[in-house]
Amino acid sequence: MTHALTRTPVRTALEIALGIGVALAAGLALPLLIHLIPVEAGPPAGARLLPIFVALIIAAMRMGLIPVLAIAVAQPFLNQLLTGRPEGAMAYTLAAELLITAGVLLAARRWAPRALPFVAAPAYLLAAAIVNLLVSGQGPLATWSFAVAFQLPGLALLALTGLLASRGRPSGAPPDRHGEGAS
Repeated sequence: MTHALTRTPVRTALEIALGIGVALAAGLALPLLIHLIPVEAGPPAGARLLPIFVALIIAAMRMGLIPVLAIAVAQPFLNQLLTGRPEGAMAYTLAAELLITAGVLLAARRWAPRALPFVAAPAYLLAAAIVNLLVSGQGPLATWSFAVAFQLPGLALLALTGLLASRGRPSGAPPDRHGEGAS
C-alpha cells in the first residue's frame, strides 16, 4: 500500500526555511569567491560581477514573496557581518537595490511570466538607478554609464541567471497558497 505524502504546514515551513538557508549560503559564497579576484583599478570585482544578486534572482523565480524579501534584506547584512563586505553604509544601499530588484522580478513573475526570463538584468539596472537617485541625487544616466563601463560581465551573469532559473517554470503558473510557483 502506498501512502501519499501530504503537504503539512510543518513540511512547508521546513521547505521554505531550507530554501532561504540555501539562498543565503549562495549569497554569501558567491560574493566571497568573486572578491578573491584581483582588480587593478576601478570598482571591486563584486561591484562589477554583481554576485549577490544571483541567489536573489533564483529565489525570486522559485520562492514566495516573504522568503524572497527576507533574502533581499538579510544578504548584505549577513555578508557584512561574516566577511566585512559590503563596507559601511553600502549594506543599506545594497539591501535597497536587492529589495527593488526582488519586487520587479516578483511583479514580472505574477503579471508578465513570459517576460520573466529576460527581466533580471533590467530589474537590477532599474533598482540601481532608483537607489542611486535617492542616495546621491544622480540621475539614471550616471548609473547606466557606470554599468556600461564596468558591469557588462555582471549584467550578462544576471541575464544568464534569469534565463536558466526560469527554465522549467510553467508560463503563467500562478503561485500556490504559500506563494511558491507550481514548478
